[in-house]
Amino acid sequence: MSALFDAVIIGSGFSGSILGQILARSGWRIVIVDRAKHPRFAIGESSTPTADFLLAYLADRWGIPELRPLSAWGTWKESYPQIACGKKRGFTYFAHSPDQLFYDCPQHSHSLMVAASQSDYWSDTHWLRSDVDAFLARQCVASGCELLESAKIEDVRRDGDHWKIRIAQEAIADETREWKARWLIDAGGGGDFSERWLGNRRDDAWMKTKTGSIFGHFQNVEGFGSLSSQAPASDPVAGFHVDDSAQHHVTEDGWMWMLRFDNGVTSVGIVQPTERWKPIETRDDAAMAWKQWVSKYPSLSQMLSKAKAVENNSNGLRWSNRLSRCRQRAVGDGWVLLPTAYGFVDPLHSSGIAHALSGVLRLAELLVKEGSVDKGTSSRWVAYDRQLRREVEWIDLLVGGCYRSLPSYATFCAFASWYFVSAIQFERVMASDPSRWIDGYLSCDNEVLQKKTMESFDQLSQQDEAANVKSIREGIHIWNDVGLLDRERGQRIPHTAPPKYAR
Repeated sequence: MSALFDAVIIGSGFSGSILGQILARSGWRIVIVDRAKHPRFAIGESSTPTADFLLAYLADRWGIPELRPLSAWGTWKESYPQIACGKKRGFTYFAHSPDQLFYDCPQHSHSLMVAASQSDYWSDTHWLRSDVDAFLARQCVASGCELLESAKIEDVRRDGDHWKIRIAQEAIADETREWKARWLIDAGGGGDFSERWLGNRRDDAWMKTKTGSIFGHFQNVEGFGSLSSQAPASDPVAGFHVDDSAQHHVTEDGWMWMLRFDNGVTSVGIVQPTERWKPIETRDDAAMAWKQWVSKYPSLSQMLSKAKAVENNSNGLRWSNRLSRCRQRAVGDGWVLLPTAYGFVDPLHSSGIAHALSGVLRLAELLVKEGSVDKGTSSRWVAYDRQLRREVEWIDLLVGGCYRSLPSYATFCAFASWYFVSAIQFERVMASDPSRWIDGYLSCDNEVLQKKTMESFDQLSQQDEAANVKSIREGIHIWNDVGLLDRERGQRIPHTAPPKYAR
């Protein structure tokens, strides 16, 4: 006889585990299936004020106090010093040219610093996902979920009002388990569960952002602030150290991220549009491409000269020939996708954690309130499906415009201002009432903002650098009360997010 569950969740990353906790504490019988075993590699990610507001709200709304400390660097370090994280005061962008050491001028024409938090204590965080995911998976089990790791799905089929799922576990040789569940919830990343078992194919040819990446975790990465006399380690106007940030090293053909954790590990990755990307097939290909790209930029080469890969393999590098992706649907008869499984654009604006948590927030409400009687066909489920598509389209526009701006660093940073004004507006909504999104997630339903951003995107191919920056400066002025692109501020923006302790 098959064991009966209310829901099977595919994937035990942070969003699947948090949703599992919420449902289990609401009386649902939950099993989570993962093909890997914790702790497992996942590339480091950055939170944002939006992510922090959502995480704190989820903790309060569903009575999970152990989640709340993860919503700010200070409370995280006080409550969970054993879980590695990094301090993120904001975003930094530095322009690099081939065969030249980084340099800047008093007007900071080659650097941009945008603070989010007003103090270290309330800072955002870099998540070492192997640690965070493992912690949340343990919390999920403690809340009553069953977790199957190193598990292989052998069959999924619809049987009346239920799903039948057959699973084989690596640790239990020759034993197969079968379950019945009312709901299938896909919380995976870029895997093929949705396509293979639900017929939910990819639909992403329309995306403006098409990028690939090589990435890894390293020790002994030197700080940028200690290398460059042209970029002071701490900036008095922005109010934070350059290495306490989501660091973007922008080149003529892409960029490199650096996220530093407090255990000495740094997440590093190169991102380029696929039109400039040579597909990678092997680790040797990845190592060669990495070496060739980094060697062009002397300051980046210096920072990585002593770096050692954390993973015990030939070079510690991983890759994705196409990061941006989207599925046809987010909802079907008895199944639903979290944003992580539905679509992803690119790491440029650190939108991944926040978007995932926004899906957890919405699905928790839908499943607990309607999941027992509605299998995904009511107007609220249809609205969720449409919302996710609008949100991925919006993030794609905000990110894609930055790539379209290259090789102009000034235009790249100017177009990023569209993301900042969108995020700032949404963060103010979060601080006031995290449950009511007046203009949609990340302001995606603000028609005036969306129209202006699209106009700006379309003009990128028609105007020169000065005209692009001027046009964007004029376009954002309705929402720009923090000084983005103000000449007198010299590319230094003090904290932009409302206090996280605001109610």
